[in-house]
Amino acid sequence: MKKALVFMLLLSSYLSFVKAESNTAFDELVAQYQQKSDFSGSVLVLKNGKPILAKAVGYADESTLKPVSLLTRFDIGSIQKNLTAVLVLQAYDNDLIQLNDTLDKFALGFTDPQTKDITIQQLLEHRSGFADIFTAEYRNNPAQYTNIAEKLAILQNQPLLFTPGSDRKYSNYGYVVLGAILEKITKQNYWELLEKNVLKPSRAVLIAEQLGHDTVALPYHFNYEGKRSPIDPTRLEFKSPGGGGEMTVFELYAVYHQLFEQKKLLSGRSLNIFKRLQKDQQQWLAFGGGVGVSTAVELDFANDTWVIVLANTDRLVAEELSTILRSLAVSGQYSAVKLPATLFAYQQYLQLGENVFNAQFEAVYQQAGYQTFIGKTLTDLARELVAAGKAENAIYFFKYLTDKYPQHAEVYDGLAYGYFSAGRAEEAKAAFAKAKALNAGYNSQFNALNYDATNQ
Repeated sequence: MKKALVFMLLLSSYLSFVKAESNTAFDELVAQYQQKSDFSGSVLVLKNGKPILAKAVGYADESTLKPVSLLTRFDIGSIQKNLTAVLVLQAYDNDLIQLNDTLDKFALGFTDPQTKDITIQQLLEHRSGFADIFTAEYRNNPAQYTNIAEKLAILQNQPLLFTPGSDRKYSNYGYVVLGAILEKITKQNYWELLEKNVLKPSRAVLIAEQLGHDTVALPYHFNYEGKRSPIDPTRLEFKSPGGGGEMTVFELYAVYHQLFEQKKLLSGRSLNIFKRLQKDQQQWLAFGGGVGVSTAVELDFANDTWVIVLANTDRLVAEELSTILRSLAVSGQYSAVKLPATLFAYQQYLQLGENVFNAQFEAVYQQAGYQTFIGKTLTDLARELVAAGKAENAIYFFKYLTDKYPQHAEVYDGLAYGYFSAGRAEEAKAAFAKAKALNAGYNSQFNALNYDATNQ
């Protein structure tokens, strides 16, 4: 309770706090990062329970030059899953469900017989066997799926990827299923349930100046050429239990404070279950990313350092910034601020040329300190080039990945997508045939008809 009181007293004048006691090292770091990544967002850093940085930079709406403030709400992306997990464990505390309850109890309409054996626990831990929600149809127009029922229907008739409990695969869809279960057992709308049982109780730790919001930040894409652009509305996802709620940096802080410090949202038993969703009990990490979205929460319990970063620019800019802010707060040092990985890759391609890039890029990428899997970085780059009408350029990067990972069906699917987007349908079909040869049950992540020319 003492820690909560100290926080409220200090943040009651957070604007004057930032102005009067601005920490040059932190300010300079954020300024460097903003220059490199066109960062736009809000940041909160606490050390030993005291705020050492509360800062907002950039624009919530560039068309009107509406600045970001500490009361701007941002899409929190997959951090929403933490809130869904809290709601599920509250239902467990209230004896509405048991963690070993199986899906057959809830009659949600799945056709694969194995789904009846999936437990609540397995859904929480991404061990259900469900694929992720990002099917080719979904990618084509995510904005058409506007509620839990419509998103639930996406995989209702699809087979599981593996026997429930036998493996682990991150699945946004699994958390959509949890949302559907919550609505069924409580007979309440998920968002109303969340407001009543998590968000409203959490705001009790805040004071008047930290409540409410002034605007919702519009999403922007930071492209492979380092230019920032608004997002086409058809590419935006509707919020769901798997991601997409909107919160201010204070509201998000309040949830974790009430959960971990005040221990008011869950029983001791359920809080321990929640903590075990991550292996390292000395910290809690939560990140959210997507089109125009990047959010990060790093709670370092061992060093009593909390960092929360919300951004309306994508490319994991919040995650990268939170990591270096945490390092600065804990050790006084941090690694050099870098370009987002995809921008770095494209610049290296332009500088090195194709032959040298083929031979040297992986080593250059590692030496520069990038941790993001190189396959993801280059796939993201290639997909962006396709979206920009440069499919022929994208094919080079897809081919690079087939040479590097020839035993993975996904890379041939990517190459097929590149060919198809460039109007080279027969080459697309041949490339996808290689994906099917590696995995007979594989379906394209990009083309709903698996490049079958007769059905396009």
